[in-house]
Amino acid sequence: MEGFQRLFDVNVRAPFFLTAALLPGMAARGRGSVVNVSTSATTFAIGGGAAYAATKAALESLTRTWAVEFRGTGVRVNAIAPGATVTEGTQALAPDVVDEVGRTSPLGRTASAREIAEAIVFLASPRASYVHGELLFADGGRTIG
Repeated sequence: MEGFQRLFDVNVRAPFFLTAALLPGMAARGRGSVVNVSTSATTFAIGGGAAYAATKAALESLTRTWAVEFRGTGVRVNAIAPGATVTEGTQALAPDVVDEVGRTSPLGRTASAREIAEAIVFLASPRASYVHGELLFADGGRTIG
């Protein structure tokens, strides 16, 4: 239970309270962008990842709800769903699983943290000015096949 509570605190509570604190100011200024980080594991199952996927699915729901609640304010709310990504954390916890998931994606490899960061920068930038309430999959095509 302690592990689930930590996942919930990091993946749901922290974004909830941070966004609740920042969105009103963004709306008052008439502009802003929130990009939440989810996971493609909410779309396809990975054994042993139920608690993680459930907390990220909750974050996706918050993203869609905030997009509706703050419509017309100039604030955009989106999320990104990375696939298998090489980071210090993934290499410490489950390097074999991450590598295997990456190999089985249509691109046949894992993502670098920089590749995911570039997608986040895009969503936050003016180049994505008409993107709102969306979940962008950056998973090497894993969710399509």
